[in-house]
Amino acid sequence: MVDAKIVFLDEVGAGVNRTLLGTISDAILRLNQERNYTFVVIEHDMDFIGKLCDPVICMAEGKVLAEGTLAEIKANERVIEAYLGTGLKNKAVAQ
Repeated sequence: MVDAKIVFLDEVGAGVNRTLLGTISDAILRLNQERNYTFVVIEHDMDFIGKLCDPVICMAEGKVLAEGTLAEIKANERVIEAYLGTGLKNKAVAQ
C-alpha cells in the first residue's frame, strides 16, 4: 500500500474476533489521520462502521439507500425495511 490515495476494504470484519477487529480499526484510523488515506469500507458490522465512518452510506441492490450519521442510518425506515423487513419493523413498533 505505497502512497495509496483510496483503499477499498470489503467485509474486513468477516470471521475476525473483536480484539483483532479493534486493532484493524485502530490501524485504519491511524492511516487516515497520519497519511491521509481515504477508505471505502463495505461492512455489515455496524459497531465497526460507527467507529470508522462519517458519513455512513447504506446501499441496497447497488443503489444508495441512505446517507448520514450512524444513528440516522439505524433509524432510517428505508434501511430498516431493506435489511430487517417490514414484519420485524412493525413488530418492534407494536411492542
